[in-house]
Amino acid sequence: PELVHMSKTNVMKEDGDLLDSGTVEFMLRDGWKGYPENAPYNAIHVGAAAATFPKQLMMQLAPGGVMVVPVGPDGGIQYLYRVERVGDGGAVVGVDESKGFQEDDYELYRVLGVRYVPLVQKD
Repeated sequence: PELVHMSKTNVMKEDGDLLDSGTVEFMLRDGWKGYPENAPYNAIHVGAAAATFPKQLMMQLAPGGVMVVPVGPDGGIQYLYRVERVGDGGAVVGVDESKGFQEDDYELYRVLGVRYVPLVQKD
C-alpha cells in the first residue's frame, strides 16, 4: 500500500494529467496473477524477478504482444527475458480461457544477466 501511495504522489507532482485522464493507474495486486480484468495486453513489464516464468501473466499477452520479465531465484542467477506471444492456440485471458496455457504460443529470448528483488505473491 505504501508503494502505491508513494507512486501516485510522485506522478501527481510531475504529471498529474496521467492519473486524471486514466492513462496511468496504480493498484495493489499479486504480481504473479497480473490484472486479467483488462487483458489482453500488447506489452507487460515485470519489475521484479519471478522464480519461474509466470504463466498467468504470459496468458494475458495478446497475440504479438511482448513481456519483459526477469526470471531466476532470489539471490541466484537471474536473466532478463523477452517473451513474445507468437500464437493464439492457447488461452488469452479475458478472451478465451478455456484452452489453457500452450507453451508453443510463446518465444523466449534471454537478453542479459540481472539482479532483481523477488516477485511477490499474496498469501
